[in-house]
Amino acid sequence: MSRWVTWLVAALVLSSCHRHVKPEPSTQPVSSEPAIVTPAVPSSDGEAPAGIARPATAKERAAVEDLVRAAESVRQLKLRGRVNIEIEDGDAIAQSLRSQIEDEEIERARLVYGALGLLDAEDDLYSMFAGVLGEQVIGYYDPDTDRLVIRDDVMAGLAGSFGPEQAQEARLVLVHELVHALQDQRLELGESYQRERTADADNAFRAVVEGDATLAMLAEALRQQGIPLSAATAGIQQMGDYVALDALVRGEKLDEAPAILRVTLVAPYLRGLQFVAAVQGRGGWPAVNNAHRRPPATTEQVLHPDKYFAREPGEAITIPKNEALVAAGFDRIEEDTLGELELSVYLGQGRASGTHEEAAAGWAGDHLVVYRRDEKSAVIWWTSWDSELDAQEAFTAARSVSPKDSNARVERRGRFVLIVRGLPHRLHRTARSDFNSFARSLKGRPPPPKLRPSLVY
Repeated sequence: MSRWVTWLVAALVLSSCHRHVKPEPSTQPVSSEPAIVTPAVPSSDGEAPAGIARPATAKERAAVEDLVRAAESVRQLKLRGRVNIEIEDGDAIAQSLRSQIEDEEIERARLVYGALGLLDAEDDLYSMFAGVLGEQVIGYYDPDTDRLVIRDDVMAGLAGSFGPEQAQEARLVLVHELVHALQDQRLELGESYQRERTADADNAFRAVVEGDATLAMLAEALRQQGIPLSAATAGIQQMGDYVALDALVRGEKLDEAPAILRVTLVAPYLRGLQFVAAVQGRGGWPAVNNAHRRPPATTEQVLHPDKYFAREPGEAITIPKNEALVAAGFDRIEEDTLGELELSVYLGQGRASGTHEEAAAGWAGDHLVVYRRDEKSAVIWWTSWDSELDAQEAFTAARSVSPKDSNARVERRGRFVLIVRGLPHRLHRTARSDFNSFARSLKGRPPPPKLRPSLVY
């Protein structure tokens, strides 16, 4: 491992320890009044812990203004308006995090990942998500209210209560959050968050947002060492060859969380950083701005930036309505495209890393449908691959994690793989018939489009 990669790994651990989030708008306005108790939003169990929130003092705002100038300089963008600064203690920040967890998202996770065996559907998923999100947060930017929230002890550190090393760490992480403010004011971050996406496209979008802010933070750290970012972008892109996702970011709640939660939380920072480093190295920060306007459509494009530069799309797959399943009482309740990143988690069950990136590489497309009958779930999942060799590798991995019962099945037809879970054996024939018709209709995948001149940064 080169010295660049070693140094950057250490810096990345710093950036990932805070978990950037986009909470719901706060009901407490920023004002010039003294510290107040924020009215607590009741949690799912009815408890309402209080938290302290207050506006920043003039001295604190001046300290943050220094960081604003650093963020603007390194990111080569200027804020268009003021960023409101609020100081909160850990309880208030934790409550903000709890309030952003939507019941709809919890239920979707329970349905999809529970049916796939990636989550225990009986677990208290709300408490699990809140615990992981709230661990070690030191600040966040809220694009709904143009508000930068800083934990009170961190703000005290910037004012001189910490030693130099700890104060520098706090400065760098807040530069990361201020880049989110720049993204909001200059690159329409708030509007982008509201767009409907598949799980795959959402993971790809978040990789741009967090990868951009993390790269800018690292660029600021390098600048202070007199090192140009261009000297390190190649090393950043190679980090994945040396560093596993779960080895970078540690925490009691995170370590205990299922792999599907750990990986999707951490990947935007590491894999997003690698992706944005590839884009920035190719065309500077203007190219990164373009990546916000035209984000990668799939996590395959994030994990393999050449596919982004070529705009290689995911293969469109739709699982049709099956009358036999309807007649048997199965309601179609959820469907999605999970993409290469989440497929790597599914195929990696039982592995120490929690992922199987080699088996998921070569992904071309997927579509998953969850059915329910009498409180029991079933899954039909069609996946396509770049080649029959890729499909065979995915098939082997999928077989190894498939339940050993008659309600599960994994089959391969050419470069397509069928995964069935929880479906009574007597209905496998009709599920296979639909899949075989689909596989016959797409015998070969067209070559990816050629690199367009407009994409050469």
